[in-house]
Amino acid sequence: MIGIQFLNPGRLWLLLLVVALAGAYVAVLRWRRRVAVRFTQVELFDQVAPHRPGWRRHVVAGLQLAGLAAGVVAIARPVESTTERTKSEGRILLLFDVSLSMMAEDVAPTRLDAAKEAAKEFVEQVDDDIEVGLLSFAGSVDIEVDPTLDRDRLDVAIDGLELAESTAIGDALATGTRLLTRLASDVDGGGANEDLAPGAIVLLTDGTTTVGRPTQDGGQEAADAGIPVFTIAFGTATGTITDPASGEIVPVPVEPRPLESVSELTGGTSYEAATTTELSDAYERIRDSLGDTLGEEIVTVTELTWRWAAIALALLAAAWSLALWWLRGMV
Repeated sequence: MIGIQFLNPGRLWLLLLVVALAGAYVAVLRWRRRVAVRFTQVELFDQVAPHRPGWRRHVVAGLQLAGLAAGVVAIARPVESTTERTKSEGRILLLFDVSLSMMAEDVAPTRLDAAKEAAKEFVEQVDDDIEVGLLSFAGSVDIEVDPTLDRDRLDVAIDGLELAESTAIGDALATGTRLLTRLASDVDGGGANEDLAPGAIVLLTDGTTTVGRPTQDGGQEAADAGIPVFTIAFGTATGTITDPASGEIVPVPVEPRPLESVSELTGGTSYEAATTTELSDAYERIRDSLGDTLGEEIVTVTELTWRWAAIALALLAAAWSLALWWLRGMV
């Protein structure tokens, strides 16, 4: 984002002097026209002043006034402010649970399908300059899409997520942390910037860890890396699924407590979403808070005084040159 401001805006009031000079010039022209009309010997006037400056003198005067105006802008010290987001700040990793419990129909049509739609809406609403990546996890962790600005690629990957057995939340957090840390190190030329978070993690799951390292261990690794984890416990306490092997009805209640612990440990926020509306609201709140969590934007200020001074000199030089050429010997 680019904006122009002035270090000494009060000096812009001097533009009123330029306007006053322009008014004085117009007034003098009118006065001279009245005097010329009173001169009754028109033939004699043409002999005395056969070459009058006409429109040329207006061009010279206009250039002089424009040069003075540019000079006033220059002494007001204009500056250009450019706001940019660094790559290490603009990175989000979405960790998506695809364990069998996500087939529960307590959220229509299923937890998985509802979560997919909400995730795609979230990705669409994230600022264009923020990279978003996707990891899926069940019994193992898969990097579906490295952090990218390509939203279409993310949508395709989200649509293609499929269910699998077990839930490895701790492993997913550890894998996501290492990915963000590595990418941040690559951007900084081999050393991570300690003043900025390598990115943020958004974890959506409906269960607890059943394989791999404990959830808390994965959270601790994210905390050590300075990565905030926003967690969404998605589903209801009454969710059930049909066991594909035995055909039995298996309760799969959502368990938010371990996720709250991870969010608190890492400096993120935890949410509980029992409906698609609540899930969308959780994503929206996460999106709104990411800017504050990931650090401040970098503002570069460039002073433009020399440009305006150069413009003023060029205009005044042009006026002076034209006056010497056009107005020589004229009255």
